[in-house]
Amino acid sequence: MKKAIILLSILWGMSNAALAQKPITGSEATKIETEIEQQTSQILTLENKFKQEKHMNGMSKNLVSTGTMRYKKNGKVRLDYVTPFKYELTVNGDKVKMATNGKKNIYNASSNPGMQEMQKMLSASMTGDIAALKSKYTISYFDNGSTYLIKIKPIKPNKMIQEIEMELNKSDKMLIRMRLTEVAKAGKTGNDYTEYTFSDTKKNTTIDDSVFAIE
Repeated sequence: MKKAIILLSILWGMSNAALAQKPITGSEATKIETEIEQQTSQILTLENKFKQEKHMNGMSKNLVSTGTMRYKKNGKVRLDYVTPFKYELTVNGDKVKMATNGKKNIYNASSNPGMQEMQKMLSASMTGDIAALKSKYTISYFDNGSTYLIKIKPIKPNKMIQEIEMELNKSDKMLIRMRLTEVAKAGKTGNDYTEYTFSDTKKNTTIDDSVFAIE
C-alpha cells in the first residue's frame, strides 16, 4: 500500500509538471514577446541577488556560488561573487573584466565566442528583446503557471551551447532564472550546465557608471 501511494505521488507530480509547462505558439507567442519587450524596455538599471549552480558530470555535488548583480542599460553588467569566495565579473560593451584577490584580467568579448554569446543572452533577457536572437536561435515559449519559460536553441549546432532556458515572472516579466546547458563533451553521456536564480530585484535605482569601469 505504501509503495502504491509513493508511486501515485510520483506520477501525480510528473503529470502536474507536464500540464504546467504548456506550449505557447502563434499569435499568443508574438503577443507575449511584445509584452516582454514593452515592460523591460522601461528598465534603465537592475540590482538583485543571485545564486549560481554549476553542474559538472562526474561531480557528486553542484558547485554553488552566491552574490549580487547590477545591470545598466547599453550592455553594462557586473556580478560580484560573495561565496564561496570573492570574485568580480564585469561586462561593459565589448570589454570583460575578471578580478579576484587584487588581480584582474581584461578581455575583449568579441574575440571570445562563449563570452559573446553569454553577453547577447544577458542583454536580450534584460532588455526583453528576445526576438533579436531569432537569426541564430529557435525560440519556444511555455506557460509554466505563474511564470513564462523560454527555451532557446541554436539553429546550427555549435561546440558550446546546447540550450538556454529563461524563466520570467508573468506579472512584471522580470528574469528569475536562467540556465545555460553546454554541448556534451566527447565521451560524456550528460551535459554540464550553469543555472542562475535571481531574487530581491530592484528596478531603476541609481547606479554610477564607475561601477562598470574596466581599466
